Amino acid sequence: MTDLSKTNNRVVAALVGFLPILTLAVPHGQAQDAPGVEAIDEIIVTTTRAPSARGNNPGNIAVLATDTTPALFPVKLVNSAPGVHIHRGSGQEHLTAIRSPVLVGGAGAGSFLYLGDGISLRAPGFANVNALMDVMPSAASRVEVVRGPGSALYGSNALHGLVNYISAPIEAGSNAALRVGSFGRYGVTGQGAQQDGDYATRLAVSATGDGGWRDESGFQQQKLRFQSQWGSDDTRYHFSFGGMNLNQETAGYIKTENCGDGTVEAYKIRACAKSNSNPEAYRDAQSWRAFLRMDRALANGGEVTVTPYWRSNDMEFIMHFLPGKAVEKNGHDSIGLQSAYQNGNDTLSYVIGVDMEMTQGELSEVQSAPPAGFGGYLPGTHYDFEVDALVVAPYAHIVWALGAATDITTGLRFERTEYDYTNNTDTGLQGKLFRPASQSNSFSDLSPKLGLLHRLNENARLFVNLARAARAPQVTDLYRLRDDDKTGPLLAPAPSAFDSETLDSLELGFRNRVGHAAYEVTYFVMRKENYHFRDGDDRYVTDGKTAHQGIELELDWQVTRTISLTHALTLANHEYRFNRILPDGNPNAAETIRDGNKIDGAPETLAATALSWYANDRLTAKLGWQHVGSYFMDASNSAEYDGHDIFSAELSYRMGNGILARLDIENLTDEAYAKRADKWFGDNRYFPGEARNVTLTLQKRF
Repeated sequence: MTDLSKTNNRVVAALVGFLPILTLAVPHGQAQDAPGVEAIDEIIVTTTRAPSARGNNPGNIAVLATDTTPALFPVKLVNSAPGVHIHRGSGQEHLTAIRSPVLVGGAGAGSFLYLGDGISLRAPGFANVNALMDVMPSAASRVEVVRGPGSALYGSNALHGLVNYISAPIEAGSNAALRVGSFGRYGVTGQGAQQDGDYATRLAVSATGDGGWRDESGFQQQKLRFQSQWGSDDTRYHFSFGGMNLNQETAGYIKTENCGDGTVEAYKIRACAKSNSNPEAYRDAQSWRAFLRMDRALANGGEVTVTPYWRSNDMEFIMHFLPGKAVEKNGHDSIGLQSAYQNGNDTLSYVIGVDMEMTQGELSEVQSAPPAGFGGYLPGTHYDFEVDALVVAPYAHIVWALGAATDITTGLRFERTEYDYTNNTDTGLQGKLFRPASQSNSFSDLSPKLGLLHRLNENARLFVNLARAARAPQVTDLYRLRDDDKTGPLLAPAPSAFDSETLDSLELGFRNRVGHAAYEVTYFVMRKENYHFRDGDDRYVTDGKTAHQGIELELDWQVTRTISLTHALTLANHEYRFNRILPDGNPNAAETIRDGNKIDGAPETLAATALSWYANDRLTAKLGWQHVGSYFMDASNSAEYDGHDIFSAELSYRMGNGILARLDIENLTDEAYAKRADKWFGDNRYFPGEARNVTLTLQKRF
């Protein structure tokens, strides 16, 4: 029996175990109102770009509430959604997994779509794996997370999932917060809003810093966001302008081979975990974004939305994770337009529109260190190129009511991506690096969707969602290649060898509210083809295939009037579905890929639980548990990380006069663990987890 078949059996067993709850739940007609439990009536905006009831969404979506405290690391909040596993590295760096293994490089950047009010934080083809460093949680009211392919309204990068930070309506008032904590951490945020008739404005600012638990690993970061809203009864305007600056000292991996006697994992040795073998590493980044959303209600009942936007990003950092430690500089500037027309009646509703975006980007990579990496990384300019990109994507999203209880959702998006690449240095090899000649490349992709939603009663919903997502390659996939003097299948592929990556997904789900409990259970199966990524042998694969399946549970339960429980559970299996056999004598033989191997960096089990106690109107306590199961550290499945369980605690007290005091304790049991574990050219390496730490926050509303 294959591992995938075993996972099927476990999934079936889990569903069978849950059937008694489903059986008891379905006959209930009218559920009791439960404070804080809104899984059915909750309003979402991500799937249609307009307010709609979560209960009528024919697919999964998790809604996470933010707060106005100066969160240093947004990772914790997003990791509380089922199916999500984000490895936080040093400072604001991180790698994402959503119904996937943790993906790196172009695959990591291009497989997940991060949005602010429905607009991508980075341009298609120019994404960054550290996308959360751009978001400003204190200026958002909630985060909506879709696992797997979304609707036809989103194209490239919305492959394995999307994360949308959504602003709250502007209401007059102001607040400020101060946070201080272990390792020299601090955060200051403030925002103020005012209203004058139909005109409202809000300004939010934040400054955060971290002295670093590890040696020379601190950062300073500043963010701001200005918003205004105005209009008449039939026309509304929403303007937003925001920016971010990050100056970070970066700590790299630690290796077991360099700690102690080499028999104990490096992250378990405190002195080793706190060390930093890359004190020279840094990351400096800036980003700016603006949009103007215009909504106009028409006499025929329809509505037109037009949103022009602009973004600019620049970053410089040392590539400490590669031999040679070259300095990369990259940036891109974009202008874009989202347009939509929506209308409908009780039988048929639809959204049609066109998204367009033009981007100018550049990248350079220069090594000043001596030759490194078996002589393959040589001093000098590795890459220096520019890319002009154009993306045009018409789409349609249609909902058909087959009756009072059943809806069919259909969607289709066509996306055309064009790259005009200019190489500003010599063409050909530079050591083991290959620089293609100037050229143009284009990709055309269709992303269809078919969904069914059936209302069993007022609160219970069954849904089926069949979708295909596609992404054009990142510019770094196409134009920053690896090569050497060998011949044969390991030669660097030409940009023309890349096809768009596709992912086909089927999910079956059930959501319900019973009494004071709301839950959603989802089973998914996905197949990915033309998977292009840089493997553990530091070479490009253009035609990989993978399989993914699992079951997810999301629960929100008001246990008593004073106790509530939220829980997210994931049981999943991720496998390679192709072979990539490395030749004899390769120093990185552990990265041989065989059909059926588990994908490295992909735990079978994930869980996030929070138990809250509302003692009275002033005092609240919360206990959190984050579980990450074991996973393989290399493609050949020769090394394994055991996983970990991390506990946290939170105590909040309202002091009167609008002042809230909150105490957070992370890693309550002072567990030695790794935030990320993998294998690189025979070495076990880790990003160590932090020791127990404490943060005190004072917040004042005016």
